Amino acid sequence: MAVSKTVLGMNARNFLYIRPYNKSSAKKNADDKLKTKKILVENGIPAPTLLASFRNRDEVRSFNWDSLPESGFAIKPARGYGGSGIIIIKHWKKNIGHDLSGEVYDKTKLESHIFDILDGAFSLQYLPDTAFIEDKLVQHPFFKKITPMGLTDIRIIVFKHVPIMAMLRIPTQQSGGKANIHLGALATGIDISTGITTSATNNSKLIYKFPFTKKKTAGIKLPNWSDTLLLASRTQEAIKLGFAGVDIVIDAHKGPLVLEVNSRPGLEIQNANLQSLRTRLERIEDMNIASPKRGVELAKTLFAEKFSEKVSSSPKILPVIYPVTLKSNDIVKEINAKLDTGAYRSSIDKKLAKELGLETVKQKVFVRSASGKAYRKTAKLSFIIAGKRINTIVSLVSRSHLTYPMIVGRLDLKGFLINPETDEQEDLSVDV
Repeated sequence: MAVSKTVLGMNARNFLYIRPYNKSSAKKNADDKLKTKKILVENGIPAPTLLASFRNRDEVRSFNWDSLPESGFAIKPARGYGGSGIIIIKHWKKNIGHDLSGEVYDKTKLESHIFDILDGAFSLQYLPDTAFIEDKLVQHPFFKKITPMGLTDIRIIVFKHVPIMAMLRIPTQQSGGKANIHLGALATGIDISTGITTSATNNSKLIYKFPFTKKKTAGIKLPNWSDTLLLASRTQEAIKLGFAGVDIVIDAHKGPLVLEVNSRPGLEIQNANLQSLRTRLERIEDMNIASPKRGVELAKTLFAEKFSEKVSSSPKILPVIYPVTLKSNDIVKEINAKLDTGAYRSSIDKKLAKELGLETVKQKVFVRSASGKAYRKTAKLSFIIAGKRINTIVSLVSRSHLTYPMIVGRLDLKGFLINPETDEQEDLSVDV
């Protein structure tokens, strides 16, 4: 079919994509964040943890506010829109906390806000609503170089399993720390193929540097990009929307999580990418894509920016000594590890494993090392190296007398090349 070059407008979006591809039942599920969360959990899709929900005033009055974590939480309306009605509380202690702007909230003030949610003050058409509390997410350290406040998220438009277009939504002081473009958050386009940022806008005007750090808006490679695309496509399939906007945040401890799903995603994403959404939608409208995995493969092929041809797809070359981020339960720790292709399996210091609370497994492994031959106990470990998450089994050994508490063996170095002549981290950023 002929492919349109015009920008997708709201009426065309509603008539061509929302009406024929989004069934009424699916839209109702997407419009209710609690129903969305239930569907995500049932389908094994990671999302923020639900701490409490309220359907009437009695449930609010009888709630034990001391049960909430001191690290903070988020209060949201189930059918809110545009980020309205959401309060993020930090450092909750003795029933007192403060939001992202520093405003103080106590139990009484939060109860009053939840009563407003129940009355429909923030819902579509101001109908009675449900309120809920979920755990506060922790910004992935990667995004600190982009913004010092709030929680940056990623909006991905998915159509028939295919991620069509994506943008980073970056909170600002003007937006009150919320990733809401209409409140003043930044919108940064992302190349679907590589996960590298392209153009950016603020209040619909092009910008070329982030106002907080003065770093260029283009050329930043996002972490966990392939996983994020696949998560968006799986979410669209689970919610049963043909055309959806999926909002994802990359949490420091839990990785990519689905925040919410929008059955009527806004169109500002076109300005952020300087591309027509309609052009991309028409290219795949007549295709029958069988699975999320195939949809992601197709998206990376069809919607790659021109510069992506210059981005090397060859294995990353890493130095012998390289930082890795270890994750276990709620503990995140960054250490320098030795990358050793002479070792088959990764190993970690016993004391560090105990500090992380690693889960040991029954199997022992036979290891040949400079110290001789021995059987070692093992444990499960999840770590990130050069943006790639590795879930593996490591052997436990005393390394307190050695410089580096961990060795990464060749079993966990697939997709990387090691340069034995270097011992410093190379710059992995991409110039566009």
